[in-house]
Amino acid sequence: MKSKLLISFLVIIFSVTCKAQTKAAPDQNIIMLKQFYTSYITQVASSEGTEKKLDIIKKRYCTAKLLNKIDKEELDSDPFIDAQDADIDWVRTLFVGKDAQKHDVYIVSYMDNYNKKRTVIKLQVINAKITAIL
Repeated sequence: MKSKLLISFLVIIFSVTCKAQTKAAPDQNIIMLKQFYTSYITQVASSEGTEKKLDIIKKRYCTAKLLNKIDKEELDSDPFIDAQDADIDWVRTLFVGKDAQKHDVYIVSYMDNYNKKRTVIKLQVINAKITAIL
């Protein structure tokens, strides 16, 4: 009887240990993109949001090559949010996920309550930096 109890206990411990080891580590790029978009949208939506503060955020999370490319283009909207202005509610509906087709591409989306549509932005991330907006 004791041996059956001991075996059952060992099987349970072994199962729990195996399950804990198979848990995937969180994708650090997803965490980074959530941090970037949360701070970026908050700053754009803020009445106190300044270009200087936005530049600091962009320099922290993006490559210089990407920022130079964006600066050279004449754009009608902000390429990071695909809009001219931001709404703080976007942070609440923010989703960041991995593209199933390409290993270094991530999908960022949020619900725009004004036009009731989900805005989707694809980004390339290499070495924990945003390198391209696709």
